[in-house]
Amino acid sequence: MAYRFLLFDIDDTLLDFKAGEMKSLREMFAELQLPRDPRLEPTYLRINQSLWEAYERGDITREDIFRQRFVKTFKHLQINADGLLAERVYHAKLDQQAVVIPRVTETLAALQDYELYIVSNGIEPVQLDRLRKSGLAHYFRDVFVSDSVGVQKPTKAFFTYTAQHIPGFHHREALIIGDSLTSDIQGGMNAHIDTVWYNPHFQPNRSAVRPTYQLNEISDLTALLLANQD
Repeated sequence: MAYRFLLFDIDDTLLDFKAGEMKSLREMFAELQLPRDPRLEPTYLRINQSLWEAYERGDITREDIFRQRFVKTFKHLQINADGLLAERVYHAKLDQQAVVIPRVTETLAALQDYELYIVSNGIEPVQLDRLRKSGLAHYFRDVFVSDSVGVQKPTKAFFTYTAQHIPGFHHREALIIGDSLTSDIQGGMNAHIDTVWYNPHFQPNRSAVRPTYQLNEISDLTALLLANQD
């Protein structure tokens, strides 16, 4: 199958979200002078992950995540702190993070014979700003972010909207590239679009979600595409 349209996730596919997340968390904890409790980071990460999974299922909104994640964390650990203030400080710091994953820039530069697009769950102005700061924005023809689309990955509706706004789009010529089985790969399955699971840490897949391809290095994408040319 020859691919033409490449649909990239942003966080932990192009930009190192986890590095930015941990840096922002620690800066916020220090700024608010929160207790140095070793349970704080892992508890937050667990609660945050569960809330994002609920969002992907359509059970809650993004705003629910932001209202609840630090409030729940502090309540669980019995820390007397303002969870909504923590969210505001953390979010302001996180929005400034734009660490490019190694070899991403070179890979995108090698793919200019294809049509590159962004498909992301997030806030459009924030994601656009992070792409600009990273120096990656000019590689992409358009950006589709859930808060502007009105629905999120992995819903079929998200990718239907994307398809309707890409000139000449055909799902058989499209490939979704992302790190999340539940968001990117499940989204591809829902929309009948082939997928690449970017799995740099060799995580096992114990789910029923099945990517079309799996890569551990983003730079291997060029060889995969060449191998699939008609």
